[in-house]
Amino acid sequence: MTQNKILLAQNSAFIANRLPRTARALKEADYEVDILNWNRGVNAEIIQSATKSFGLEGITVHSVYCGNTPYGKGIITVFNKILFIIKVILFLFKNGHQYKVVHAIDFDLALPVYIAKLINPKLKFEFIYDIADFVETFHSPIPKFIRSMIKNLSERIMNHAKVVIIPDENRLVNIPKAFQNKTVIINNSIDPPQQTVDYEVKISGDTLNIFYYGALSKDRGIELLLKQKNVSLWFAGKGELQGEIVENADTYDNIHYLGYLQLEQILSVASQMDVIYMVYDPSYQHNQIASPNKLYEALYLGKPCIVTENTSIDLFVEKYDIGYITKFDEHSLNTVIKSLSKEELIVKGNNAKSIYPAFSWDTSKRKLVEIYKSITKKGDTI
Repeated sequence: MTQNKILLAQNSAFIANRLPRTARALKEADYEVDILNWNRGVNAEIIQSATKSFGLEGITVHSVYCGNTPYGKGIITVFNKILFIIKVILFLFKNGHQYKVVHAIDFDLALPVYIAKLINPKLKFEFIYDIADFVETFHSPIPKFIRSMIKNLSERIMNHAKVVIIPDENRLVNIPKAFQNKTVIINNSIDPPQQTVDYEVKISGDTLNIFYYGALSKDRGIELLLKQKNVSLWFAGKGELQGEIVENADTYDNIHYLGYLQLEQILSVASQMDVIYMVYDPSYQHNQIASPNKLYEALYLGKPCIVTENTSIDLFVEKYDIGYITKFDEHSLNTVIKSLSKEELIVKGNNAKSIYPAFSWDTSKRKLVEIYKSITKKGDTI
């Protein structure tokens, strides 16, 4: 076992920013960092690009391939998912002795890490369970008994883990009291990219420009937004509503689809917009405790946002006066959008910019590195 070698594992490691910024922070703190992720086929290009980029930074990427496995297909891809779990376990049997810490993000990586340690007691690495999202609360057709099974397994994994990490104090509601003393909050704040890009879009100066990016799923208020008139709507990302967005963009001049964008491109586009859209359906528990990356990216850019009532971030938005709150219905959203003025948007954007330092990645990064120091005893003197 190498004293300072660690493994970060996540299903779609390079689609969100949580794993990449953690990897870079720990590399900067002089840890030897490997990444383990799932090459689902459909994300092969993203992985290829990330592998090359991280390789130049001295971080090794390991990818597990189990055949072409599209997102959001449920039971159709269950065999691939089981195969993935088996392959992760085998990877750990072969390589786990190298690592002082294995840091698994979300249940689908925490489960095989937990199983590997149960089966093979010779694996002595410490285990961090980082819960970016609670699978059992997702907007999806997962049956109730499976949700219950996942919840029970997840709590067993929490019990086994050295440290549990969550992105927001609102998520503590899903952490049993017995494990809250070893739970640490590492927020979803942005780790600003070292290199910026200019991704210019032809925005309309005469109308308001509203930007939604990320998962194009049905619980994200996208269908409500598509019905809004007299504003310019911009979308970026992948997901189940991608076809509908493309169809609308082909039909209406005020609707634009930019495809899947890298973080640097997202930040460039968002900086040109008037407001960032984060309207999640509050009927799902997953959204009631939302902690979207977009919120912190809006703070970083000094952009106001639109959020939904009863999604926890509405309280944050109201407290700091950094955006607007709507109910999750077309009429309420329409009323909010009609009330927007360019002058007020600038004021709320400035408010967002002013509070960013208090929620910056630098603050969370220090906390993360301290966690690792306490586990690896790095920096201790004799």
